[in-house]
Parts: sequence; C-alpha cells; structure tokens
Amino acid sequence: MPPEPHSDTSSRTNASADADPLPLGPDQAKPPSPLSPGLFDDDLLDDGDRAKSRPGLRWLVASGLVLVLGVGGWLGYRTWQRRSVDPVVVTTGTPSRDTLENRVDASGVMSLGNQQILKAPADVTVEAVLVEERQRVEQGTVLLRLRDRSLEQELDEAQIETDILRLQRQRNAEVLRDRQRTVRRAEERLSESRSLVDQGFISEDEYNQDRDALETAQSELRGAEVELQRSELEIRQNQAKLTNVRARIADNAIVAPFDAVVLNIDVQPGDGVQSEGTLLTIGDPNQEVVLFDLMTLDANKVSVNMPVRVSIIGPNPEKYLGRVVSIAPQAITDSEGDGGSSQAMVKAIAQLDRPSGVLIPGSSVSVEVILVQRENALALPTNLIQQEGGETFVWVVDDDSRAQKRLVTTGLDTLEAVEIVSGLKDTDTVILNLPPDQPLEEGMTVESTPAGGPRPTP
Repeated sequence: MPPEPHSDTSSRTNASADADPLPLGPDQAKPPSPLSPGLFDDDLLDDGDRAKSRPGLRWLVASGLVLVLGVGGWLGYRTWQRRSVDPVVVTTGTPSRDTLENRVDASGVMSLGNQQILKAPADVTVEAVLVEERQRVEQGTVLLRLRDRSLEQELDEAQIETDILRLQRQRNAEVLRDRQRTVRRAEERLSESRSLVDQGFISEDEYNQDRDALETAQSELRGAEVELQRSELEIRQNQAKLTNVRARIADNAIVAPFDAVVLNIDVQPGDGVQSEGTLLTIGDPNQEVVLFDLMTLDANKVSVNMPVRVSIIGPNPEKYLGRVVSIAPQAITDSEGDGGSSQAMVKAIAQLDRPSGVLIPGSSVSVEVILVQRENALALPTNLIQQEGGETFVWVVDDDSRAQKRLVTTGLDTLEAVEIVSGLKDTDTVILNLPPDQPLEEGMTVESTPAGGPRPTP
C-alpha cells in the first residue's frame, strides 16, 4: 500500500502551529527570525544544517569587503580627480643672460709701482729736506742733503794727500829730466873719448872711466823713471780714493732714482740717522699694485695674467681692473695667537690696468681673482637644477599651463648660478619654486605667478 505523501508535512505543520498561533497557508513556512540562535549557534544545528549555513556567512563577508573597496576606490578617484582639476600655484620666470664666473677672494694692501724706502748710507746728520709729502719729483731731483763729519774730514785729507803726491811727482819729473841730461852728456863724453883713444891722445883707462860714468848715469835715469811712475801710480790711487769719498758724500745727497711721488718723510733737518736708517719713501705714481696673500689651496688655482678686480673694503665700492703679475714660489707660515697656530700663505702681486688716482698706498683693499668667466651666458639659479636617474632637468610650464621636465646640459657652475648650454631658451617659462606640500608631476596643471619681474636674477 503506497505511503501517504503529506504525512510528514502534516506533522511538521502541526508542530509549527503549536509554536505559532498565527495560521499559515498550506504552502507557507514560517521564516526563521534574524535573532534566532539557530542561524549562529552551531550547537543547535545538526551536520546538514551547519553545512548549509556556512556559504551564506561567506557571502556576507565578501559583500562587505567589496563594499569597502568600492567606497575607498570612489573616494580615491574623487581625490585624484580633484587634484588633477585644481591647478598648483607656482612662481615662474625666464632664464637670464648674465656674466658667470668662478673667483678667489682675498684681501691686500695698496702700493705704488717700484715703491721703495730710501735709507741712510752711513751714520749721518740730516742737513736739509728739500721736498714735501705728496710732491711729484723727476728723476735726479735732490730730495735730502745729509752731512757726515768724518766723511768730510776724510775728503779733506785725501785732497791734501793728492796735493803732496802731485808735488812729489813734479819733483820726480825734474829729477828725471836732470838724469836724462846727465846721460846725454855722458854719451857725448864717451864718444869724444873713443875718438881720442883712437888718435892716442888719452889712455884706455880714461876711456873706461867715461864709459863707467855713462852706465852710472843711465842707471840713475832708470831709477828716476821708476820714481816718476811710482808717483803717477800713487796719485792715481789717491784720486780713486778721493773719488770714492766724493761719491760717498754725493750719496749723502739723496736723489730720486726715477720719476716719483714722495709718500712719506721720516726725518727732519738736524736729525741724526744711523746707517741704514729710514729717510723717506717714494713710489711711481704711474703704477698702482696690490700686495695680497693667497691660501695654498687657492694659490694652486691662480696664475700670472689672470684678471683681478680691486675695490676699497666697504659698501658699494667702485671696482678697478688689473692682472696678476707675480706669485711667490713658496708659502710662508706666520704664527698667530698665543696658541701658536699658523697658516701658510702665498704672497702675490697684482697691478691695475690704469692708476685709480684715489686708492691710497698702504690702505686695505679687497681683491677678486677671476679664475673662469662666461659672458652673456644663459643662466639659472643653482637650486633650480634637478638631478634624477642620471639626468639633469628643470621644471618648465608648457603652452597648456602644465608642468613638464626639460632635460638640459649645464656648463659653468658657480655658487649662485649654473650656465645652461643646451635644452633651454630665453623665452621658456621656468618654475622657480617647487610647491612644498605637493610634488610636481609631468602633465600636472599649474597656475603661474611671476616672481616680481620677467627674469630671475642668478
């Protein structure tokens, strides 16, 4: 007999009716309550029901994750879209044409060309000062007259000795002439004796006596000649001594060795000055030079004929052009301070192309030695040059107001600016400052603000 098809259904229906007073239709089942512990408590489920509940839980978790990712992506897109739409405000300008240079800075002291200190030739007394400070004098002009008592006495003695020697020479000359007459008479007498001997009027002995007399006269003549030559030599020697004394006295008349200007006078009439004492200082006003020191590292970079700029130390000074004329071959170490610290410096000299007429000798000046120079170079400030991945570039703004990287080739690099050899034109718009809160990216829209003028100054 076949089983009844609805027996199990009827029994479950009846059980449900006992639990729920609301009547249900024959084809309806009461849905489980969301708070029913049967959905979450595995202990209340049998194995079949527990297996049925796990796919639903996974579906709920996956749906939540998809929802979170979707909301996050939407927010990120909106943020990106807002950033791509809102322009970044930057300051812009164009490259400048300037003179770039690398230089060495030093300090020096002004001096005139061939500036020198004239000193006393011996222990002297200043008899007269014939010039004034700042006075221009020609070569050979007597500047000072000095007096040396001992030298004047020596000159007098030399002159007296010369007079004595001249008298002695005169006497020796007279003796020589007398000896010459004696010799001539002896020669005549001997000639007569020879004739008389041949004629037999005198004996041979008498002839020999006349011959001996001639020889004696000739010997005395030679002695007179020697004495006269000696007198000549003594006079010549004394004249050399006299010339020397006179030259030393002439040295006491200090004269200008070249066309010069008197810079300083250290003595007054009546002053006693020891040998090698300072008298006055002169210099060539047509040449102005600067004596300056270089550190050893800087001296290796500097060479003769490099251009220099010289100026008085102070605000807004006028600059005077010149060139390096000499560099010492060695460094000199000067001790400084109580600690005995020292620093080796190299002496150098620069000469101005034209005399300034205003720089005072002895005053301190600033010296700029120009190592390398580029005139009319396309330049940008150093901080605008970017390096990344081995490439050198700058940020520019294109015609669509978008930021772009522009690869450039650089040249001379100074402390303030860098020469742009290629990759950039005078008319390009360069971003002068990068936004601090947002990094630039290529294609990013920017809003340009001129930097107070058409061109940045390196």
